[in-house]
Amino acid sequence: MVSVDDIEQARNRIKGHIKNTPLHHSPYLSELIQGSVFLKLESEQVTGSFKVRGALNRLMTLTKEETARGVITASTGNHGLGTAFAAKQLGISAQVVFPKEASAVKLKKMQKAGVEVIQDVGYEEVEPYARKLAKDRGMTYVSPYNDPMIVAGAGTSGLEIVEQLDNIDAVIVPIGGGGLISGIATAIKAMSPHTEMIGVQSEVSPEVYESWKAGHWVDAEESNSLAQGLMGGVESDSITLDIIQAKLDRIVLVSEKSILEAIRVLYEKEKLVIEGAGAASTAVLLEQKSELEGKRVVAVVSGGNISEEEVISLLS
Repeated sequence: MVSVDDIEQARNRIKGHIKNTPLHHSPYLSELIQGSVFLKLESEQVTGSFKVRGALNRLMTLTKEETARGVITASTGNHGLGTAFAAKQLGISAQVVFPKEASAVKLKKMQKAGVEVIQDVGYEEVEPYARKLAKDRGMTYVSPYNDPMIVAGAGTSGLEIVEQLDNIDAVIVPIGGGGLISGIATAIKAMSPHTEMIGVQSEVSPEVYESWKAGHWVDAEESNSLAQGLMGGVESDSITLDIIQAKLDRIVLVSEKSILEAIRVLYEKEKLVIEGAGAASTAVLLEQKSELEGKRVVAVVSGGNISEEEVISLLS
């Protein structure tokens, strides 16, 4: 398990390289639930998502030997961008296994950041394929979520939340592999135990939800989602599954229609350009108005790596 001490150490380690992201009050969403809604804008982080927090923490704790071998990771985009940024800052060579059908915007950004991008397989295969390549090429594999250093890095966002706002009733966090919510929940439950931790997945890629409900890993069916960053399943031995089981109050599945509506609300009402995965927490507010009525809620906007053109095209 990851502790708050691990998260504090991560913060001290990475603070020179990242931003403390803003907590933005949303009058529109507050009125919607007749409470107070604050958006934690990880979309404003240096690489456009929270992922750089964990990538930096991981790469800064590699041994000399691991560093010399270079790193390889699997990513639907944001972890790849975070790893590219961290590798460049630290002078480490990096490769990213990226799904064939994933975002062109993220692909361009990764190539621009100077990492080698390998596009041989689909969403479900990127992690096993990257692990295999790491073995074959003698490189250091960096998991996007199944690693205590990655989770502790992501958890630094949770420390910021409790320092930015008090008396929080609920925090809503999108779940892909579970690294972000594991880190944030560890920080929040230690510092504000009464705060409800709510995870969210799309109903078309519900693997962590099904695993949480069953109390053990479940291989769930997945189809294409607007929340690409939450796709790709989770490793059966992932540390995030145990943390989620221990720290979360509930997980909500939202419809693709609600994710699209959340992208629209964030764009039109908040003037924010947010990808589907980042908008998933807002989709919970749209679907669960009565459950959250009158509450003081933080919705974590995990990433914004999408172009305005893509958002406009989705909304039309």
